[in-house]
Amino acid sequence: MPNLLPLLMLTVIWAGSLVIATLPLSFALTQSNAWFILGAFVLFPFLFVPSYITLAGLMSRFAHSKIIPGRFPREAFHKIYGWRRVYGICWTQVFYFKPVYAICLAVPRFKSYMLKLFGYKGASTSFVVYPDTWLRDLPVLDIGKDAYLANRSTIGTNICLNDNTIMVDAIRIKDKGLVGHLAVLAPGCSIESGAEVGVVTSIGLRSWIGPQVSIKPNCLINHGCNLEEGCEIGTRSYIGLRVRIGKGVKVPAGANIPEGAVIMNQGDMDRYYSSETRVLQDFAASLAVVK
Repeated sequence: MPNLLPLLMLTVIWAGSLVIATLPLSFALTQSNAWFILGAFVLFPFLFVPSYITLAGLMSRFAHSKIIPGRFPREAFHKIYGWRRVYGICWTQVFYFKPVYAICLAVPRFKSYMLKLFGYKGASTSFVVYPDTWLRDLPVLDIGKDAYLANRSTIGTNICLNDNTIMVDAIRIKDKGLVGHLAVLAPGCSIESGAEVGVVTSIGLRSWIGPQVSIKPNCLINHGCNLEEGCEIGTRSYIGLRVRIGKGVKVPAGANIPEGAVIMNQGDMDRYYSSETRVLQDFAASLAVVK
């Protein structure tokens, strides 16, 4: 992507919306009428906000087909990543312009217009999201009706890696799914209907959180986990890589479930937890002996 393209795009978004919004004022000044001038000032935000969103959204549409799952080199002229930059420039001009973005989110029809203009394909736009909830890559998002994305949560559809690549994958949050304050979802996550991700909880890559699952605060769910319907993860628990927790199982607070564990019933859970507790008790006893 030529280096001048970002500058050209920013010029179109800002200059174009300012020109549209100031047209009534230009006319009013030629009439030398105080009421016309006052009316033009009142009209300014009602013209600026939709024109700003529209210009940014229309330019982003050239890149919608390139917002796809995969792993790509972070190179400006790459056939995928180059267009991601185009999309990113357009979206961040809206996302980081908080007064405009907040207005869009506060008006349901305007919110729906903005999201769809930037490529959102989900069936519903009737979900709660805040101006400081991190959203990106709208074409690979699917958020259900009455879902709740708390302020400062991260819906992380992409991750930049140290080898100069970027990983992108879809995120799905079904009806009435809840993502708490400061929670983080990694690429490829699925949060099913009525599931709750507690505050300051992290969900790893391609994990599946089943219907009505309750994950309490400060948990870490590693990559590729499968938490089945109605299970409960206690506060400050760690669920290891590719763990499967069965339907309705309750994981105690502070549990440490090792990599690859399959816990299909409460009896399995009790054995894991009791053996883990015994190891910790033996370790504490050994420290006491050393003293």
